[in-house]
Amino acid sequence: MWKNLSSQWQVVFEQAWKAFGYGSTPIGAALFDKEGQLVISDRNRSREESTINREISHAEANALRSLDTERFNSYELSLYTSMEPCPMCMGMILMGHIKDVHFASFDAYCGMVHLTQTEPYYIGKNVTCTHEGGDMQLFQLTIQSYYELRHLERGCSDKVIRQFEVTDPAAVNIARALYKNKALDALAEKNAPCGEVCDMIMNMKGSC
Repeated sequence: MWKNLSSQWQVVFEQAWKAFGYGSTPIGAALFDKEGQLVISDRNRSREESTINREISHAEANALRSLDTERFNSYELSLYTSMEPCPMCMGMILMGHIKDVHFASFDAYCGMVHLTQTEPYYIGKNVTCTHEGGDMQLFQLTIQSYYELRHLERGCSDKVIRQFEVTDPAAVNIARALYKNKALDALAEKNAPCGEVCDMIMNMKGSC
């Protein structure tokens, strides 16, 4: 449930839900210092009109681009993101000297954390990547699967959601149940808080 999440994860998911409200891929990210204090947070902005290059406006990338490295030592920061970083964001994490990464959900479609265990350059960077999973993965994959269901209505491929079904079939089932009545769209339209959305999804576990 929402109240059981750490303040770090609440910040991240609030950004993901905000992205959803703008019609963007619902992914949020944030950087925290050694004391767990928020340094900067951002979201995917792929559907926002003010975004100049929407194709690369990912949550992690946006947060890292905005980081003031004159004020903060990148080596001492932790990156929290609601979704496993993609090839671009994983590269930016390494080049940005972030050593500690936490991600809520695996991304079987384009997640690249495995490179830190297989590629010599990535291995040499000594990045620690922690997968949280559990309810946090369920929440992230539910709202992102819902987002993908919108694309199916527009005639897009189902290749992404098929990968999500392998990772967490319960999340996809909940997303399908919610999409029937466009429940998340209605919540976004009335600016419902992320905590309300999270608790609703958690209460659907085992019923879909």
